[in-house]
Amino acid sequence: MRALLTAGLLTLPITTWAVNTEPAGFYAGVGVSQIDYSGKLPLSLDEKPDWTALELSGGYKHSPFVGVESRLGFAGSPELLYGGVYYRTESANDTAKTYLLLGFAGASIEGKAGDDVSLSGLSYGAGVGFPVGRNFNLNLEYRMLVDDSDADVNMGAFALSMDYRFSGFRAGASGAQASFTPATDAGFYAGLGVAQIELSEDESYEEDEFDDELDEELDDEDAEDGAPDLKWNAVELIGGYRYNSLATVEARFGVSDKDELLSFTYASLYYRPGVELSNVQLYGLLGYTSVHTKFEDEPDEETGEVDKESDTISSFSYGAGVNLLIGEQFGVGLEYRLLASDEGDGYSSDLNALAANVHYRF
Repeated sequence: MRALLTAGLLTLPITTWAVNTEPAGFYAGVGVSQIDYSGKLPLSLDEKPDWTALELSGGYKHSPFVGVESRLGFAGSPELLYGGVYYRTESANDTAKTYLLLGFAGASIEGKAGDDVSLSGLSYGAGVGFPVGRNFNLNLEYRMLVDDSDADVNMGAFALSMDYRFSGFRAGASGAQASFTPATDAGFYAGLGVAQIELSEDESYEEDEFDDELDEELDDEDAEDGAPDLKWNAVELIGGYRYNSLATVEARFGVSDKDELLSFTYASLYYRPGVELSNVQLYGLLGYTSVHTKFEDEPDEETGEVDKESDTISSFSYGAGVNLLIGEQFGVGLEYRLLASDEGDGYSSDLNALAANVHYRF
């Protein structure tokens, strides 16, 4: 999937090289990256790492074909620190921008007994961004973070970020204001939703982010085809800002009920493009979700003690929905989305959400 996404992104700049609506200038950004480790595993690492990293970026754009950018990121378990310098080509019009990255990066991974792993090599990728207001851009990209052929290791990064252009957003050729104008109903909105969330495991179910107590509960159900599915009901708080149908950002916070041993809370940040047909809006959701799980076993019969554990799962999240406008300010929506996913050696699991919501536009 990521290879297909990369191939698709690589073709996008060809269609927009002739158009440029952003002036030269500096920019800075922040984002989150899901990083996968592939290749030979050093002796100083017990298992193949999988990180969710915080990443800072900064650069200067001189023209569509001339730009430089630097990145710095860090993550934990095991600790990871990486940085890179890139040559960046970028083309933008009134709706979106596409860009390519080519450079060099290095990474340091904390190993056992202070035996750290150092990697370095080529780094390259592609991305697409969407203007959010006058100076901000929401970006989605995939890149080969480090390709170290000597160590037979490569690390790929799937990233969601926001950057700020200090020079503003205007037409590059004439200097006039870009036609990326706000909608007549642009502004903030808030809502409340309910969701049914289902955990699905593949047939090669093994121990994963859920603790041993939950594993025993699932095993007792004696499912024939992999692990059984679990379901929860959740309540969601929704808030966002709509600039126009192609530039909307939205945040979610949800709380589930408790299914014997397990309950969870989650927070999501989405880019939400839409297509409006009279009073009906079709929309997509593309973003990132962090799920905080809580495990609570039944009290011990002898001591009365309760075994409690928690864990956090973070991944990219996406979905689609339909929204019906009621009057000028209210709307009712129905959607389906992949809330979060987790993969490892011998298992994969998905949290899928079917949700309904109401919202109010201020």
